[in-house]
Amino acid sequence: MDLSKPKPVKRLDLQGIRAFAIIVVLGFHFYPEYCPNGYLGVDQFFVLSGFLMCMLLKRAENQPACSLVTIFYSKRFKRILPLYLLVILVSMIFLYNYFPETAIESNQSSAEHALLFVSNRPKTDQEDYFLMLNTGIDIFTHTWSLSVEIQFYFLVPFIFLLASKLPRKIQYGYYILMGLFSILFSFTSSEIVSFNSVFARIWQFLIGMLVYLLGVSITQHSGKAEYQVLKEEEGKKDIEDLKLLLEDANDELEDDEEEVENVISNESAGVCLRFSGIFSYFLLCSLLVITAFPFAIPADVVRPAVTIGTGLLMLTSEDNWILCNNILAYIGDISFSLYLIHWPIYAYWKLTCEGNEYLLITALLTSIALAIITFETFEKWYLKLSSTSVGILVVVLFFVNIVTIHKDDIYDHIRTIGRNYSNLDDVTENMTVGRSTSEFKVFQFAVSDDAIYLNHRWGVNDNKNLYAPSCDYESIKTPFGWCRHTGLSKRGKYRIMTFGNSWTANHAKLFYQECGYKAKSILQGTAAACEPLYIRSITYKCWGNFTTFVTRIAEEKPDIAFHITRHIAIGDGFPENVTTFDKDPIYQMMKTQMLKFIANIKYKLYIVHAIPSVSPFKLGKVAEGLKNGTSRVELEKMILSPHGFELARRRYEQLMKDCNGKCEMIDYLPEFYNNYTKTFRYFDDKGFLYWNGYQHFTPHGIEKIRHIWTDICSKL
Repeated sequence: MDLSKPKPVKRLDLQGIRAFAIIVVLGFHFYPEYCPNGYLGVDQFFVLSGFLMCMLLKRAENQPACSLVTIFYSKRFKRILPLYLLVILVSMIFLYNYFPETAIESNQSSAEHALLFVSNRPKTDQEDYFLMLNTGIDIFTHTWSLSVEIQFYFLVPFIFLLASKLPRKIQYGYYILMGLFSILFSFTSSEIVSFNSVFARIWQFLIGMLVYLLGVSITQHSGKAEYQVLKEEEGKKDIEDLKLLLEDANDELEDDEEEVENVISNESAGVCLRFSGIFSYFLLCSLLVITAFPFAIPADVVRPAVTIGTGLLMLTSEDNWILCNNILAYIGDISFSLYLIHWPIYAYWKLTCEGNEYLLITALLTSIALAIITFETFEKWYLKLSSTSVGILVVVLFFVNIVTIHKDDIYDHIRTIGRNYSNLDDVTENMTVGRSTSEFKVFQFAVSDDAIYLNHRWGVNDNKNLYAPSCDYESIKTPFGWCRHTGLSKRGKYRIMTFGNSWTANHAKLFYQECGYKAKSILQGTAAACEPLYIRSITYKCWGNFTTFVTRIAEEKPDIAFHITRHIAIGDGFPENVTTFDKDPIYQMMKTQMLKFIANIKYKLYIVHAIPSVSPFKLGKVAEGLKNGTSRVELEKMILSPHGFELARRRYEQLMKDCNGKCEMIDYLPEFYNNYTKTFRYFDDKGFLYWNGYQHFTPHGIEKIRHIWTDICSKL
């Protein structure tokens, strides 16, 4: 190695590849209909990351194993953690203040996973990456790729150390064999595991590592500079790096004759690639066509092609004038900031802007502008800090994130110290809509009065409130699905079953408290947004649950069953030219399904009657409106969404007539309908809501209907 050579410069072409990768990722996220294959940009990031990891490890390979691992982690975590933690913190602050209330609870959980780098954890079908992109409710969906990368960080030093113990001539085979095992795991796993698991992605990182190893052989023996780092801060070598270079030089001089012959062979093959400029441009054009192609291509085909193609491009692109363009190099520089920042902004647009295309362009431009500002200020600042200073910064940001994510739980714990509630809603008589009680004064920055605060908390904690402590869930990841209640009285007489959509889980605690003493067993079945009595078509997502309800009732053969469901599709209008139930396909399906149910129910099927729904995004205005003097009737009309409930009620009532005396209605309408004003009231005089934005009863609403269930259960 020629130590007199000038300090090599940064590989601009690799920054150009990084720039194209982030551009297609942005295209996929903001305009998926036009760039459906843009997700492959993340695969390109993995190859680039593998290259960088190998470079850092190769520089320190003559250090003791512990020093090698320490140097590697300190450099990578210094680069990633400060900005990553800052974006999580700022995203949570904006979530609490500007996002819809219904997005808070799920994102608190997602922020925890992102903070611990486990966003790629095993997921349910409802958490599939592409589904989450479509809904846009999770502002940390994109952190799955950082989780994969960080998890590989904990593997790669040991993969490298093991390779370093092998003769150099078989190290390539070692990496290739490990990559083949990873590919095999990917292709034999489920689609979700294959996409999210670090073990299914190892082969992509290893291709980047092989590119670096091949590149070192090429450059070291062709009189050219050694491949350099992708980021500015990595190009600033300190004294320790210089020592490592000297050690590398000595190591090269000690290569035996066999190694030299191997290097010459590699050099010959590499020079052909290196100077084949046409091949470099061909690869670049091919990758751009694939990743920006306007029609979706099967991932099993394009992922290997793009991954391997990116590796080959990195081997041959050093003199590619397109990739070395300064504009692309700068986009590559800001790509980390841009990747972290753009998705929360897109999610905000998705949740609040109702598909406005002009605001979507604004969101994209805002993402780019904020990424530039962040890169030029925060990134460049912390990268100049010492490792100790960065370590302190990381610890502070991590702690502040923990407090921010759990601020509501912390506050709930503080405000309930010394208080004992016998109900589910925490509402006491001295609470009001327009003043803060003494225990709130220290937190007045977060809450203006009791009703506003608890309405907010009930919305945030909705999913948490769907879990019943007494239920042994068949799936521990969700309150939906099936579970069996435990801790029942030995004096219970009946086999009871509750089933329906999310209202079943919404009622679970109440039902257990009021009816548990009458049951020797309670089986609970919940299918989110699915009605057990009607389904629009066999291709609809609820079809599996539609048949499962029949199967589980037939297997359980309950003495008594409770159909606890918020009406959805059964409120749809009559088809054209249909005016009677005997020709109404919706009702006929309901009747057929009901008859299947009662054939396996010994005594009685209780059915919760239909009542109007609410407009979710207007609920938050109720308490504030009462506080400001808005009339209750005006607020009642503002939040009501009565569509379809009257026809749903008519169908249920007809069902009673065709149920052979085995059905009984449970009607909440008298509890919420005001005969004097002819309106429905889903809040009390102090502004405490009975419904939340998820179309569930709040704990206060559950208490409102408790007496109905007390009466029903006492008469079983």
